[in-house]
Amino acid sequence: MRTFSRVIGMLIYDMASGNKLGRVKDFCVEEPGQLKGLIIDGKGLFHRAKFLPFEYIHSFGDEGIMVGKHILTPITKEDGQVYYHHFHGIKGKSFITGEGDKLGLLDDVYFEEETGTIVGYEVTDGFFADLSEGKKIVKNPSDLIIGKDTVVVSVLS
Repeated sequence: MRTFSRVIGMLIYDMASGNKLGRVKDFCVEEPGQLKGLIIDGKGLFHRAKFLPFEYIHSFGDEGIMVGKHILTPITKEDGQVYYHHFHGIKGKSFITGEGDKLGLLDDVYFEEETGTIVGYEVTDGFFADLSEGKKIVKNPSDLIIGKDTVVVSVLS
């Protein structure tokens, strides 16, 4: 299991050639809770970011990510997918339960590196609350509605 914050900035390598493809800049998530792919920093004259579908990732290592084959395409905003940072991403959004209770602000996301399934969300109430109480982990929410300003979760007890 990994977190988004641990993977951002990692180098991505092509297994066949050993060439660097770029660094992880962001994540693209399909609702409900599936990693669709990675956003890679751009190379070349205009430095445009590219999208790498999750199914092309061979493995996650400590120092980098290995890609078996790759098709890099321009990033787009489509219905049913959200980003961690880009296009008003989910990082920093308020997490609220279906009953109206605020859980905190989204700080990080946990995912299974083999399947790309999101298994939990780390929320924070701020620096001092985190020191005294610790951060909260919302594991496997039964429902997740990502709005413009907030994320509504239904958490089964």
